[in-house]
Amino acid sequence: MLRINRKNFIISADDFGKSELANRNILKLAKAGKLDRVSVMADGNFNQKEVTDILDTDTKLDVHLHLHNRLENMEKIKESFVRRIIIFLSNYLFGIFSRKKVEREWEQQIREFTKIMGRIPDGINAHRYDHLFPIYFPIVLKLAKKNGIRRIRFGKILSASKNSLVSGILKYFWRVNKERFNNSGLVSFKYLVNLDWIRDQKEFPKSHPDGKTELVTHPERLEEYNFLLNIPSP
Repeated sequence: MLRINRKNFIISADDFGKSELANRNILKLAKAGKLDRVSVMADGNFNQKEVTDILDTDTKLDVHLHLHNRLENMEKIKESFVRRIIIFLSNYLFGIFSRKKVEREWEQQIREFTKIMGRIPDGINAHRYDHLFPIYFPIVLKLAKKNGIRRIRFGKILSASKNSLVSGILKYFWRVNKERFNNSGLVSFKYLVNLDWIRDQKEFPKSHPDGKTELVTHPERLEEYNFLLNIPSP
């Protein structure tokens, strides 16, 4: 079991609005004080009670941007790095999404978030870390500043043994984008790691660097939900 010091980790739950299960688990965790931040899919599936309940928790609420892609619903392409690459290549190389289209789509999601939640997002991130792709990163910076959002998900990617190919590519994107971010005037937590990247949960905290790390979780997954239930409250 990963021993979490809440002073060093920011616990973020992604995909509020993805499904009834995701919403239910995220709300239970937020009400129990297990989460610091929740990422909301602005055009996702939730009802007014769920919106009221998540607002009542006083958890920080980020907008979870995503790209509408006809490949997303191809059931034969399982959730995996290969699937992510197929979707990305379709976006990037074959022009399914132009930058102007992405900007319009993401700005609409920010407006929708503000309409639903009654306030601007506390931060910005994206499904599958799409915002870190260098072709899209300037769009995120522009939209954050335009909408008065100061924080984006841009922590330095920590290696944690599992999914090293994914984290390695994201590390490369981080290096490519670093100068743009440093000149943007925006803020981010210092480090970033996905819970499902951590192979050895006992050893990982021993090598944890100084500074705040955003730990990204997906509570619709049973193993991650159970993990979060057992971390200490602040």
